Amino acid sequence: MNAPVVVIGAGCIGTAIAYHLAKRGVKGVVVLEREPFAGAGSTSKAAGGIRAQFSTPLSVQLSMRSIDHFERFADEMGTDPVFFQVGYLFLLADEVRWQAFQAQARMQRDLGLPVEVLTPEAVQARIPELRIDDLLGATFCPRDGLGNPHEVTQAYVARARDLGARFEFGRAATGLRMKGERVVGVETAAGAIETPWVVNAAGPYAAEIARWAGLELPVLPVRRHCFTTEPLPFVRDDLPMIVDMKSGVYMHRESGGLLLGLANRDEPPGFDVSVNWDFLPEVVEHAIHRVPALEAAEVSNGWAGLYETTPDHNAILGAPVGLEGLLLANGFSGHGFMQAPATGQLLAEWIVDGRPSLDLHALRLERFAEHQAFVETNVI
Repeated sequence: MNAPVVVIGAGCIGTAIAYHLAKRGVKGVVVLEREPFAGAGSTSKAAGGIRAQFSTPLSVQLSMRSIDHFERFADEMGTDPVFFQVGYLFLLADEVRWQAFQAQARMQRDLGLPVEVLTPEAVQARIPELRIDDLLGATFCPRDGLGNPHEVTQAYVARARDLGARFEFGRAATGLRMKGERVVGVETAAGAIETPWVVNAAGPYAAEIARWAGLELPVLPVRRHCFTTEPLPFVRDDLPMIVDMKSGVYMHRESGGLLLGLANRDEPPGFDVSVNWDFLPEVVEHAIHRVPALEAAEVSNGWAGLYETTPDHNAILGAPVGLEGLLLANGFSGHGFMQAPATGQLLAEWIVDGRPSLDLHALRLERFAEHQAFVETNVI
């Protein structure tokens, strides 16, 4: 079997790449997915946030390109609305971080992002339920918002198929075929696929695929939790994503209640996606501190998924030096869904045009060995 491109992984990143390749006229793209359907892994556990308020210009630019896509997604893909621009509200309570966010807001505005800097009083005027006595200020961007990872991923699959892509569900990649320093195919239990291009979009399993080509990819899986509440009277449709940078807790509307999330900084790397209910009290404590009305809320559900993290919390995008035929789309560190459209477009350009329309040099794999990594600090 032959294919012009083989994509390993059918989450939001892999399906976006397949769609954009097919849109550019690449016929017969094959997507391999070990699970029985697309988006069954980390994509299915994503909180659905979409934002461009990042601390580094390249991350801002990637997300702005993605937001451009999300804004026209329903029309382009023929779906119901999947993107709701309720905004992201970052709450700041310590002086160092407050100064940093104000500087970031200036950088973001220079790039064309309409970011507002708010006083605590302005924050409470928008959301009266918030406690503000310990806040110094906030930033808000109305272009940010919430998306539906499942619907987005399934739409990419449907449209990519319409344009000639093939999705092989339940067919895992088991190795790479090499010819010298070039990847020339993918091994599977059902037989090999010869191809001039392989794209590693395997999410938390990306390091394993990279090792087949002799690469050490600094991508580690780390468990992250989300919990939801029963419906609450103060939750309205236009409630923004609220991120309390003091504690790290974030929350957004979900089925009439709130989705609550918090990173456990003591969580070791691994593939465990069972729910640690002992972590719930810490999440609730921080959430109640910021929204006291949550004290009366009842938790309805909880789940855990995997972030694919890098040391600097930025993605690894592009071709590794000295190895032909392989592209990396890994290590998004919790930002994969929100940056999937831009990633799909840019990697399709890499294959079709020979280079992407946005300079991705700073996201090369070699930045770690060269000590050129740049840390993204706005990670939740």
